Amino acid sequence: MAQTNNIRLLAAIMFADIVGYSKMMQDNEEKAKALRDRQRSVIEKYLLKYHGQVMQYYGDGTLIMFGSALDAVTCAKEIQAELRNEPAVPLRIGIHIGDVVYDDEGIYGDAVNVAARVQSLGITGSVMISGKVFDEIKNHPGIRVEAFGEHELKNIYIPMSIYALADRGLEVPKQSYIEELTGSSQKSIAVLPFSNFSPNEDNDYFSDGITEEIINTLTKVKDLRVASRTSVFAYKNVTKDIRDIGKELNVTTVLEGSVRKAGDRIRVTAQLINADDGFHIWSENFDGEMKDIFTVQDEIALKIVTRLEDSFTELERGRLYESSTQNIDAYNYYLQGLFYWNKRSPEAVKKAIKFFEKAIHECSTYTNAYSYLANCYTYLGTIGHMPGEKAFTKAEKNALKAIEINNSRADSYIALGFVNLFFKWDFYTAESNFRKAITMEPDSSEPRQALSFYNRIVGRFDKMLQQAEAAAKIDPLSLPALLELGRSHWVVGNYEKALNCFNEALDLDPLFRAALEGKALVYMSQKKYDKALRAAKKYIDLIDSKYKGGSQLACIYALMGDKKRTEESIELIKKREKDQPHQNLTLDYAMVYAALGDNDQAFKYLDKALKKKLGALLLIQTLPLIQNLKGDPRFKELVNKIGLPKESKVSLNTH
Repeated sequence: MAQTNNIRLLAAIMFADIVGYSKMMQDNEEKAKALRDRQRSVIEKYLLKYHGQVMQYYGDGTLIMFGSALDAVTCAKEIQAELRNEPAVPLRIGIHIGDVVYDDEGIYGDAVNVAARVQSLGITGSVMISGKVFDEIKNHPGIRVEAFGEHELKNIYIPMSIYALADRGLEVPKQSYIEELTGSSQKSIAVLPFSNFSPNEDNDYFSDGITEEIINTLTKVKDLRVASRTSVFAYKNVTKDIRDIGKELNVTTVLEGSVRKAGDRIRVTAQLINADDGFHIWSENFDGEMKDIFTVQDEIALKIVTRLEDSFTELERGRLYESSTQNIDAYNYYLQGLFYWNKRSPEAVKKAIKFFEKAIHECSTYTNAYSYLANCYTYLGTIGHMPGEKAFTKAEKNALKAIEINNSRADSYIALGFVNLFFKWDFYTAESNFRKAITMEPDSSEPRQALSFYNRIVGRFDKMLQQAEAAAKIDPLSLPALLELGRSHWVVGNYEKALNCFNEALDLDPLFRAALEGKALVYMSQKKYDKALRAAKKYIDLIDSKYKGGSQLACIYALMGDKKRTEESIELIKKREKDQPHQNLTLDYAMVYAALGDNDQAFKYLDKALKKKLGALLLIQTLPLIQNLKGDPRFKELVNKIGLPKESKVSLNTH
């Protein structure tokens, strides 16, 4: 009889559980039961609103069924919001969607088991969801998520994509926490920069390009962790034991090789090495013509994967390398563009633009070229080496074109996010694009750097630091990741940690100007002005300009009380402004006058920056020296005019 009454249906399943309930019962049984009852009362309060039904209570746990994933997710957010209030209940929630069997006794099926497993990955105050739930809600506005990649769950035989809701007030676990719980033991590889053995030394860009394309290919392989480009290129032209490299990059295998290009002929030699003992797993030569370069790259990547992945299916082997062009000339220009883009200096990036434009001229559907061209313009507009409207308009155009051709690349959404942020001051859309980039590439450092930077602007300093730490963990030898982490520590007053980050970056590249500037800011915050002056002068020496140093030195001299040298530096800023009218120096003036204690002059220039809608003004909550103006009523008024999200909080008291 029971069998005939079974109903099979598709449902969203929520599993809620109190964290540490067993210990609560041991410590204070009465309090534990009171919290359990409060949890049940709050859950039942919201179920009617979102069409949910409690199917079963499990001691401190609750199993609930919903007709839609969106109702389940929205209900979970409201439950957690209320349970944060006193007496707070340390609840974690997991949601999955799938087939269940429903009868008078309750509901059963894999969907219930998965919901319970997803819930177990959470922490107090979190809402964890499966990839299936994410697919249902991802296009709904106002929902923020954080992606953790695919993981194997206990007694669940298909790896699951795991996400956490990241809306305001919800807690999000760290990637390392998820990996520890799931026992993720991804196979990993670092592709070291291939050596250029060609007669022409100028072919360095080609060997670098081969390296990058193999990295990009391998990142598409399921369950294979690939060290990022920025990390591996720190070893270019460096002689070091493979075992040491493996430890530093936390990988189990290392691929190294060489490229010899003569005319239209190429030979690529590659060898895969076990990072634990330094022994070769295999070594092979790949010969071909330039017109076959995509096939050569595909052969190398497939060879590596075959050795690493015993369960790699025939379907997945079909074609790993999906070039966004088959035009050899376009590809060659693209590689040269990458070569200059990765130098990250204004002069080199301007050269990169020319090569990316040539690549697009040869192939008008070259997704990668559009993405990096957008990144180049974003870079120049951000640092002020091109008028903002011109730079960001070009960046937006190219980012949108890349997305139109192929909507699965994180880089394009990052570039578009920065356009939304600095040009349009559209905070919600900017954050959505940064989160979309993380969702597409959860194991990439760059999207997390972008989201950390965004959180610094809007005042979510805890989230800023969390994302910066995640980015640096993913890519520990990335100069931008170390820079972002150092700046994040500086913002919250962790000065020694900030200095450590900047020094690590300088160990990798002693000429990394931004790290020297970061050290100067830390010393200024610590009122160690002599050290700040020394760091600033090292930074200034690396700038190629006859007006260099005016802004930096003026601020430090003002703090030191040296009025004469402050005035001399201000005169240098004025000369620069006259000679380079395309550059907006209003914030330079504002910081100098803030350091001098001249609030009227400082706000005069801040108002000018606001009228020009200068993108860098968005950093007002963490700009050095501008914090001296916080006590002035005009500061709050200016922040309101900028329109930063209301959830922002200025919690700095150290600058």
